[in-house]
Amino acid sequence: MAASPLKTPFGFNPTSPIPAPAVPVEAAPSDLLGQVKDAFAKVNKFRDDLNLPHPGTYEGVNREVRNTFLNNQLFDGARCDITKVLTPNFQVTHSFAMGSVGAPSSYNFGTAFIGQQSFLSGNLDTDGNVQARANYAWSNTNVSKVQAQLSTTPGHSMLQVEQDYNGQDFNINIKGVNPSPVEGTGIFIGSYLQSVTKNVSLGVEAVHQRPTPDQRETIWSYVAKYTGNDYIATAQYQGFGALQASYYLRYSEKVDFGTEIQLVTAGGRREAIATVGGKFEFRRSTFRGQVDTTGKVSAVLEEKIVPGFSFLVSGEMDHGKGQSRFGVGMMWEV
Repeated sequence: MAASPLKTPFGFNPTSPIPAPAVPVEAAPSDLLGQVKDAFAKVNKFRDDLNLPHPGTYEGVNREVRNTFLNNQLFDGARCDITKVLTPNFQVTHSFAMGSVGAPSSYNFGTAFIGQQSFLSGNLDTDGNVQARANYAWSNTNVSKVQAQLSTTPGHSMLQVEQDYNGQDFNINIKGVNPSPVEGTGIFIGSYLQSVTKNVSLGVEAVHQRPTPDQRETIWSYVAKYTGNDYIATAQYQGFGALQASYYLRYSEKVDFGTEIQLVTAGGRREAIATVGGKFEFRRSTFRGQVDTTGKVSAVLEEKIVPGFSFLVSGEMDHGKGQSRFGVGMMWEV
Protein backbone atom coordinates (compact mmCIF):
# COMPACT_ATOMS: atom_id res chain seq x y z
CA MET A 1 0.00 0.00 0.00
CA ALA A 2 1.50 3.32 -1.08
CA ALA A 3 2.16 5.91 1.56
CA SER A 4 -0.05 8.95 1.38
CA PRO A 5 1.66 12.31 0.80
CA LEU A 6 2.56 14.27 3.88
CA LYS A 7 0.14 17.10 4.57
CA THR A 8 0.23 19.94 6.98
CA PRO A 9 -2.74 21.41 8.79
CA PHE A 10 -2.70 24.34 6.35
CA GLY A 11 -2.59 22.20 3.21
CA PHE A 12 1.08 22.86 2.34
CA ASN A 13 2.95 19.95 0.78
CA PRO A 14 6.70 20.22 1.60
CA THR A 15 7.62 17.88 -1.28
CA SER A 16 6.19 20.17 -3.99
CA PRO A 17 8.56 22.73 -5.63
CA ILE A 18 8.55 26.18 -4.11
CA PRO A 19 7.42 28.78 -6.69
CA ALA A 20 9.95 31.50 -7.54
CA PRO A 21 9.16 34.94 -6.16
CA ALA A 22 7.51 37.26 -8.63
CA VAL A 23 9.85 39.84 -10.17
CA PRO A 24 8.34 43.31 -9.99
CA VAL A 25 7.90 44.92 -13.40
CA GLU A 26 9.34 48.42 -13.62
CA ALA A 27 6.56 50.81 -14.28
CA ALA A 28 6.83 53.12 -17.25
CA PRO A 29 7.44 56.72 -16.32
CA SER A 30 4.13 58.36 -15.79
CA ASP A 31 5.14 61.97 -15.35
CA LEU A 32 6.18 64.22 -18.22
CA LEU A 33 9.77 64.64 -17.01
CA GLY A 34 10.24 60.88 -16.78
CA GLN A 35 8.92 60.39 -20.30
CA VAL A 36 11.27 63.04 -21.64
CA LYS A 37 14.26 61.41 -19.89
CA ASP A 38 13.29 58.01 -21.25
CA ALA A 39 12.96 59.35 -24.81
CA PHE A 40 16.29 61.19 -24.51
CA ALA A 41 18.02 58.02 -23.31
CA LYS A 42 16.61 56.05 -26.25
CA VAL A 43 17.80 58.70 -28.72
CA ASN A 44 21.29 58.71 -27.19
CA LYS A 45 21.46 54.91 -27.34
CA PHE A 46 20.39 54.98 -30.99
CA ARG A 47 23.09 57.55 -31.78
CA ASP A 48 25.73 55.56 -29.88
CA ASP A 49 24.82 52.48 -31.90
CA LEU A 50 25.31 54.43 -35.15
CA ASN A 51 28.85 55.42 -34.03
CA LEU A 52 28.94 58.49 -36.27
CA PRO A 53 32.22 60.46 -36.54
CA HIS A 54 32.67 64.06 -35.44
CA PRO A 55 32.01 66.35 -38.45
CA GLY A 56 34.33 69.19 -37.44
CA THR A 57 33.06 72.77 -37.28
CA TYR A 58 30.81 74.71 -39.63
CA GLU A 59 33.47 77.38 -40.02
CA GLY A 60 36.09 74.76 -40.89
CA VAL A 61 34.25 72.75 -43.55
CA ASN A 62 36.73 74.10 -46.14
CA ARG A 63 39.76 73.92 -43.84
CA GLU A 64 41.65 71.38 -45.92
CA VAL A 65 41.19 73.37 -49.13
CA ARG A 66 42.13 76.63 -47.39
CA ASN A 67 45.34 75.04 -46.10
CA THR A 68 46.20 74.11 -49.67
CA PHE A 69 45.55 77.61 -51.04
CA LEU A 70 47.77 80.66 -50.56
CA ASN A 71 45.30 83.05 -48.93
CA ASN A 72 47.45 83.50 -45.81
CA GLN A 73 50.81 82.68 -47.42
CA LEU A 74 51.32 85.37 -50.07
CA PHE A 75 53.33 88.50 -49.35
CA ASP A 76 55.46 91.00 -51.24
CA GLY A 77 58.56 92.95 -50.33
CA ALA A 78 60.76 91.56 -47.58
CA ARG A 79 59.76 90.00 -44.27
CA CYS A 80 61.49 88.33 -41.36
CA ASP A 81 59.96 86.38 -38.48
CA ILE A 82 62.11 85.57 -35.44
CA THR A 83 60.57 83.31 -32.80
CA LYS A 84 62.17 82.85 -29.40
CA VAL A 85 60.95 79.96 -27.23
CA LEU A 86 61.47 81.10 -23.64
CA THR A 87 59.77 78.17 -21.90
CA PRO A 88 57.95 75.07 -23.19
CA ASN A 89 54.69 77.04 -22.83
CA PHE A 90 55.73 80.61 -23.67
CA GLN A 91 57.26 82.19 -26.76
CA VAL A 92 57.73 85.63 -28.31
CA THR A 93 57.88 86.61 -32.00
CA HIS A 94 59.45 89.60 -33.75
CA SER A 95 58.12 90.25 -37.26
CA PHE A 96 59.57 92.79 -39.72
CA ALA A 97 58.06 93.77 -43.07
CA MET A 98 59.25 96.33 -45.61
CA GLY A 99 59.04 97.11 -49.30
CA SER A 100 55.41 96.06 -49.74
CA VAL A 101 53.41 97.81 -52.46
CA GLY A 102 50.15 97.89 -50.51
CA ALA A 103 51.40 98.36 -46.94
CA PRO A 104 54.07 100.51 -45.26
CA SER A 105 57.05 99.09 -43.42
CA SER A 106 56.09 97.72 -40.01
CA TYR A 107 57.26 95.86 -36.94
CA ASN A 108 55.07 93.47 -34.97
CA PHE A 109 55.74 92.03 -31.53
CA GLY A 110 53.78 88.92 -30.56
CA THR A 111 53.55 86.64 -27.55
CA ALA A 112 51.87 83.27 -27.08
CA PHE A 113 51.20 81.07 -24.06
CA ILE A 114 50.00 77.50 -24.53
CA GLY A 115 48.76 75.70 -21.42
CA GLN A 116 46.92 72.44 -20.87
CA GLN A 117 43.52 74.15 -20.85
CA SER A 118 44.25 77.69 -22.01
CA PHE A 119 45.77 79.57 -24.92
CA LEU A 120 46.74 83.26 -24.81
CA SER A 121 48.27 85.38 -27.55
CA GLY A 122 48.82 89.07 -28.21
CA ASN A 123 50.27 91.27 -30.97
CA LEU A 124 51.36 94.92 -31.06
CA ASP A 125 52.51 96.75 -34.20
CA THR A 126 54.20 100.09 -34.84
CA ASP A 127 50.87 101.79 -35.66
CA GLY A 128 49.58 101.14 -32.14
CA ASN A 129 47.15 98.37 -33.13
CA VAL A 130 46.69 95.68 -30.49
CA GLN A 131 45.26 92.20 -31.08
CA ALA A 132 44.55 89.71 -28.30
CA ARG A 133 43.11 86.22 -28.20
CA ALA A 134 42.23 83.90 -25.32
CA ASN A 135 40.87 80.34 -25.37
CA TYR A 136 39.90 78.30 -22.32
CA ALA A 137 38.81 74.65 -22.46
CA TRP A 138 36.35 73.92 -19.68
CA SER A 139 36.38 70.28 -20.80
CA ASN A 140 37.32 68.22 -23.83
CA THR A 141 34.10 69.32 -25.52
CA ASN A 142 33.42 72.86 -24.26
CA VAL A 143 35.70 75.79 -25.20
CA SER A 144 35.26 79.53 -24.64
CA LYS A 145 37.06 82.00 -26.93
CA VAL A 146 37.57 85.77 -26.85
CA GLN A 147 39.19 87.93 -29.54
CA ALA A 148 39.79 91.67 -29.32
CA GLN A 149 41.32 94.29 -31.58
CA LEU A 150 42.10 97.86 -30.62
CA SER A 151 42.84 100.00 -33.66
CA THR A 152 43.88 103.61 -34.06
CA THR A 153 41.62 103.75 -37.14
CA PRO A 154 38.05 104.72 -36.17
CA GLY A 155 35.57 101.88 -36.60
CA HIS A 156 38.19 99.12 -36.82
CA SER A 157 38.17 98.09 -33.15
CA MET A 158 36.45 94.78 -32.53
CA LEU A 159 35.42 92.41 -29.74
CA GLN A 160 34.28 88.86 -30.42
CA VAL A 161 33.11 86.33 -27.85
CA GLU A 162 32.57 82.72 -28.85
CA GLN A 163 31.39 79.45 -27.33
CA ASP A 164 32.19 76.15 -29.03
CA TYR A 165 30.69 72.79 -28.03
CA ASN A 166 31.73 69.48 -29.62
CA GLY A 167 29.43 66.53 -29.18
CA GLN A 168 30.16 62.99 -30.26
CA ASP A 169 28.73 63.55 -33.75
CA PHE A 170 27.90 67.28 -33.89
CA ASN A 171 29.25 70.78 -33.27
CA ILE A 172 27.48 73.88 -31.96
CA ASN A 173 29.09 77.31 -32.19
CA ILE A 174 27.78 80.69 -31.02
CA LYS A 175 29.52 84.02 -31.68
CA GLY A 176 28.89 87.64 -30.83
CA VAL A 177 30.79 90.43 -32.63
CA ASN A 178 30.78 93.83 -30.90
CA PRO A 179 27.74 92.87 -28.79
CA SER A 180 26.02 95.60 -26.78
CA PRO A 181 23.92 94.19 -23.92
CA VAL A 182 22.33 97.60 -23.31
CA GLU A 183 21.11 98.34 -26.86
CA GLY A 184 21.07 94.74 -28.13
CA THR A 185 23.16 95.66 -31.17
CA GLY A 186 25.97 93.69 -32.79
CA ILE A 187 26.43 90.70 -35.05
CA PHE A 188 25.32 87.35 -33.67
CA ILE A 189 26.21 84.07 -35.40
CA GLY A 190 25.00 80.59 -34.55
CA SER A 191 25.91 77.38 -36.41
CA TYR A 192 25.17 73.67 -36.11
CA LEU A 193 26.90 70.83 -37.98
CA GLN A 194 25.67 67.24 -37.65
CA SER A 195 26.91 63.92 -39.02
CA VAL A 196 23.98 62.04 -40.55
CA THR A 197 26.03 59.09 -41.87
CA LYS A 198 29.66 58.04 -41.61
CA ASN A 199 30.42 60.13 -44.71
CA VAL A 200 27.77 62.86 -44.89
CA SER A 201 27.41 65.92 -42.65
CA LEU A 202 24.77 68.65 -42.86
CA GLY A 203 24.84 72.06 -41.24
CA VAL A 204 23.06 75.37 -40.91
CA GLU A 205 24.23 78.84 -39.88
CA ALA A 206 22.30 81.99 -38.99
CA VAL A 207 23.86 85.47 -39.06
CA HIS A 208 21.76 88.10 -37.27
CA GLN A 209 22.96 91.66 -37.87
CA ARG A 210 21.64 94.53 -35.78
CA PRO A 211 23.74 97.66 -36.36
CA THR A 212 21.13 99.86 -34.62
CA PRO A 213 18.15 99.03 -32.40
CA ASP A 214 15.81 99.82 -35.31
CA GLN A 215 17.64 97.81 -38.00
CA ARG A 216 17.96 94.05 -38.13
CA GLU A 217 18.62 91.38 -40.74
CA THR A 218 19.05 87.61 -40.58
CA ILE A 219 20.85 85.59 -43.24
CA TRP A 220 20.69 81.78 -43.32
CA SER A 221 23.34 79.54 -44.84
CA TYR A 222 23.40 75.80 -45.42
CA VAL A 223 26.24 73.37 -46.02
CA ALA A 224 26.67 69.72 -47.01
CA LYS A 225 29.94 67.84 -46.59
CA TYR A 226 30.97 64.43 -47.91
CA THR A 227 34.14 62.83 -46.52
CA GLY A 228 35.72 59.94 -48.39
CA ASN A 229 38.84 57.93 -47.67
CA ASP A 230 41.20 60.48 -49.23
CA TYR A 231 38.93 63.29 -50.46
CA ILE A 232 36.39 65.80 -49.14
CA ALA A 233 33.61 67.49 -51.14
CA THR A 234 31.52 70.39 -49.81
CA ALA A 235 28.67 72.57 -51.07
CA GLN A 236 27.48 75.71 -49.33
CA TYR A 237 24.61 78.09 -50.04
CA GLN A 238 24.54 81.53 -48.45
CA GLY A 239 21.30 83.44 -48.14
CA PHE A 240 22.51 86.62 -49.84
CA GLY A 241 22.79 84.75 -53.16
CA ALA A 242 26.15 82.98 -53.16
CA LEU A 243 26.93 79.33 -53.86
CA GLN A 244 30.29 77.78 -53.06
CA ALA A 245 31.57 74.27 -53.80
CA SER A 246 34.98 72.78 -53.01
CA TYR A 247 36.85 69.53 -53.50
CA TYR A 248 39.97 68.39 -51.64
CA LEU A 249 42.12 65.42 -52.65
CA ARG A 250 44.96 63.97 -50.62
CA TYR A 251 46.91 62.35 -53.43
CA SER A 252 49.64 61.07 -51.11
CA GLU A 253 51.18 61.87 -47.74
CA LYS A 254 53.12 64.75 -49.31
CA VAL A 255 50.83 65.92 -52.13
CA ASP A 256 47.48 67.72 -51.66
CA PHE A 257 45.17 69.28 -54.23
CA GLY A 258 42.21 71.58 -53.73
CA THR A 259 39.70 73.30 -55.97
CA GLU A 260 36.91 75.76 -55.24
CA ILE A 261 34.22 77.57 -57.23
CA GLN A 262 32.19 80.55 -56.05
CA LEU A 263 29.01 81.77 -57.76
CA VAL A 264 27.41 85.12 -56.86
CA THR A 265 23.91 86.00 -58.07
CA ALA A 266 22.91 88.70 -55.56
CA GLY A 267 21.70 92.07 -56.80
CA GLY A 268 21.54 91.00 -60.42
CA ARG A 269 25.21 90.02 -60.43
CA ARG A 270 26.41 86.99 -62.35
CA GLU A 271 29.95 86.30 -61.26
CA ALA A 272 31.91 83.07 -60.91
CA ILE A 273 35.47 82.42 -59.78
CA ALA A 274 37.18 79.02 -59.85
CA THR A 275 40.48 78.36 -58.06
CA VAL A 276 42.81 75.36 -58.21
CA GLY A 277 45.76 74.89 -55.88
CA GLY A 278 48.31 72.27 -54.91
CA LYS A 279 50.67 71.67 -52.01
CA PHE A 280 53.85 69.60 -52.41
CA GLU A 281 56.07 68.64 -49.49
CA PHE A 282 59.64 67.55 -50.20
CA ARG A 283 62.35 66.45 -47.84
CA ARG A 284 63.54 69.98 -47.04
CA SER A 285 61.02 72.25 -48.73
CA THR A 286 57.31 72.95 -49.25
CA PHE A 287 55.86 74.35 -52.47
CA ARG A 288 52.36 75.79 -52.91
CA GLY A 289 50.91 76.83 -56.26
CA GLN A 290 47.56 78.34 -57.17
CA VAL A 291 45.73 79.59 -60.29
CA ASP A 292 42.24 81.04 -60.72
CA THR A 293 39.96 82.12 -63.55
CA THR A 294 40.66 85.84 -63.02
CA GLY A 295 44.16 85.32 -64.41
CA LYS A 296 46.09 85.19 -61.14
CA VAL A 297 48.97 82.72 -60.83
CA SER A 298 50.59 82.47 -57.38
CA ALA A 299 53.32 80.40 -55.77
CA VAL A 300 55.15 80.21 -52.44
CA LEU A 301 58.31 78.19 -51.79
CA GLU A 302 59.56 77.49 -48.27
CA GLU A 303 63.07 76.05 -48.13
CA LYS A 304 64.28 74.62 -44.81
CA ILE A 305 67.97 75.48 -44.77
CA VAL A 306 68.74 74.07 -41.31
CA PRO A 307 66.45 73.02 -38.44
CA GLY A 308 64.76 76.16 -37.18
CA PHE A 309 65.64 78.35 -40.19
CA SER A 310 63.63 78.65 -43.41
CA PHE A 311 63.90 80.84 -46.51
CA LEU A 312 60.69 81.98 -48.26
CA VAL A 313 60.02 83.10 -51.83
CA SER A 314 56.56 84.42 -52.77
CA GLY A 315 55.26 85.57 -56.15
CA GLU A 316 51.99 86.46 -57.86
CA MET A 317 51.18 87.48 -61.44
CA ASP A 318 47.80 89.02 -62.24
CA HIS A 319 47.42 88.67 -66.02
CA GLY A 320 44.02 90.32 -65.98
CA LYS A 321 45.37 93.58 -64.51
CA GLY A 322 48.91 93.29 -65.79
CA GLN A 323 50.38 93.45 -62.29
CA SER A 324 52.82 91.30 -60.37
CA ARG A 325 54.18 91.00 -56.83
CA PHE A 326 57.33 89.39 -55.49
CA GLY A 327 58.65 88.85 -51.98
CA VAL A 328 61.43 87.16 -50.03
CA GLY A 329 61.50 86.29 -46.35
CA MET A 330 63.09 84.37 -43.53
CA MET A 331 61.68 82.41 -40.60
CA TRP A 332 64.04 81.82 -37.70
CA GLU A 333 63.31 79.94 -34.49
CA VAL A 334 65.83 80.27 -31.66
